[in-house]
Amino acid sequence: MKTRLLPLAGMLLGCAMVAFGAESLGLFHSASSRLTDMAFLDRQADPRLMIVSIDDASLSRIGRWPWDRSVHAELVRRLSEAGAKVIAVDVNFPEVSNAIHDQELADAIRLAGNVVLPIELSDVVIENGEYLQRGEAVQPISQILGAAAASGFTNLPLDADNVSRRMPVIVREKDGSSVKSFAAETLRVAGLAPATNEISTDSFGRLIINYPGSPGTIRRLSAADILQGSTSLESVKGSIVFIGATARDLHDEQLVPTSAGTPMSGVEIHASIADTLLSRAWLRDLNMALAGLGILLAVFAVGFAAYLLRPRYSVMLLLLGIAGYAVATFVLFDKGILLGLLWPVIAMVAAYMGASVFRFVTSEQDKQEIKQIFGRYVSPSVVESLMADPSKIRLGGERRRMTVLFSDLRGFTTLSESLTPEQLVEVLNLYLDEMTKIVFEEGGVLDKYIGDAVMAFWNAPMNQEDHAVRGVRCALKMKKRLHEMNTRAEFPNGVQLRVGVGLNTGEMVVGNIGSSLRHDYTVIGDSVNLASRTESLCKDYGVEIIVTKNTLTDLAGAFLVRELDQVAVKGKAEPIKMYEVLSATESATDEEKERSALFADALTQYYQRHFSQAKALFAAYMTRFANDTTAQLFFDRCSEYEANPPGVDWDGTFVRKTK
Repeated sequence: MKTRLLPLAGMLLGCAMVAFGAESLGLFHSASSRLTDMAFLDRQADPRLMIVSIDDASLSRIGRWPWDRSVHAELVRRLSEAGAKVIAVDVNFPEVSNAIHDQELADAIRLAGNVVLPIELSDVVIENGEYLQRGEAVQPISQILGAAAASGFTNLPLDADNVSRRMPVIVREKDGSSVKSFAAETLRVAGLAPATNEISTDSFGRLIINYPGSPGTIRRLSAADILQGSTSLESVKGSIVFIGATARDLHDEQLVPTSAGTPMSGVEIHASIADTLLSRAWLRDLNMALAGLGILLAVFAVGFAAYLLRPRYSVMLLLLGIAGYAVATFVLFDKGILLGLLWPVIAMVAAYMGASVFRFVTSEQDKQEIKQIFGRYVSPSVVESLMADPSKIRLGGERRRMTVLFSDLRGFTTLSESLTPEQLVEVLNLYLDEMTKIVFEEGGVLDKYIGDAVMAFWNAPMNQEDHAVRGVRCALKMKKRLHEMNTRAEFPNGVQLRVGVGLNTGEMVVGNIGSSLRHDYTVIGDSVNLASRTESLCKDYGVEIIVTKNTLTDLAGAFLVRELDQVAVKGKAEPIKMYEVLSATESATDEEKERSALFADALTQYYQRHFSQAKALFAAYMTRFANDTTAQLFFDRCSEYEANPPGVDWDGTFVRKTK
């Protein structure tokens, strides 16, 4: 798993770095900004702000634009008399008009004492991280400008998508002096401006405008209503008044984040800047280090989920991640922090797709590895099951309780001497082919062929709760099939084969065992060795199938058995009882049941040291069942113990000196 997760982590790290780099460089900035614009929601604008709009009704009632400067003078006078705290006139007067009217406007502005006029900068560039004006500003004629309380620049820099989102707070001029924005100067005159070092700006010294709402949010009065006296001016008192064009035909409007397709007039943009400064509702970009960390965590969470979880859950996590990030964008926006929505979301989607592809590729590799490893050991149906769900197996070593089977042909060495190599191979191939089919039928794993011996096991790689039953059933089928082959003379040259099968159940280690050059999926441990020793006992007792007490415990009465002996095999000090499997319980014949019962009676007398009685019972048994090697073996032991009784510590255990 670790070897898979490392390249996955590398790929995800690459996704995060690409997304972070793209965010830092502003790639697809317009699309990213438009997504972020969705975080702007309508809120209450500062009630001290007011717009006097030169709207379509004003042009219709007062006259065509541009108006005579005496009209502007009258508008300033009326607002001043109504008690406006400051009057910001977003109308430039760069050329001399009628001398009398120019003077009239200048006098009205001077008399009001709180008028701010606009300046239009030219050839503004960014140098050393700040805005610099290299050209000449367009400003009102000196006669009018000199009468004003202040002036500020009204240029609205636009993003690449022609949306007004940020405004420089200060622009330096060629002579080293500086000029502030129109809205900032308006608030200074009103005595409400925040200190320059208090204003939160981006890396280029720009204020991120926190628009209070869509166009028309800030309260307004029509200039025509004021000039013609058709409205009360009580609301003007104490207000910060911005005068400017809102008529569509005057083309003083721009798209803003809250536009929703409807442009906002330039004068309302300046009023919105003033609202941001008044409310101190600063917006700032998320710290780049935190942004990078956030992208990294999101990418890794989504990527590892896509690799480790099922698709239905990983898709849900991806959607929850995107939704959670969107919610975080709105929540942090209220805290004054701007999150880029585009690249983090793209990064999460890319991480999900990349991890999904990685999972598919590694899954295919796993399937091929499974097919390569297990294709030799288990039936094709089991291989297909493992390939469909590789999680059923662990390719590394693990300890588990299993059943292992060893089978071996009796007298095969002698037989091989009587056959040519070609005949021997033909017999062996035919025998092994039939035995292997039976192992696969019972869901076993063919571990290996050892000459004429077969080794198989159950309960790995897939869990098999009935592994002991499967193993014993396989042994009975092997026995039955070999008898059929002998009866039907299926082996060439009149060959007749006899087999011995031993099974044991217990804890063992299963997995890929071997070197880096060659390894096999196999089992090792004392329980495996005991199974091998059990198989070799078959020839001593003249039987075909022997199971240990360990296996019998797991059979739950499914098979009729005959207890054979209590044996301490070579290499094992602890004795264990051995049993011959006669048949499946449900198909056992009366003769088999009688055989098991009679032998058990004789064996009970033997273990109780009643050797004479046991000897008589074994003799009676052999009268009923002739040529029984096991009964003859115990008959001989009883005769020996009659003559030479065993010690007091004797418990019936037979110690086998050879393998």
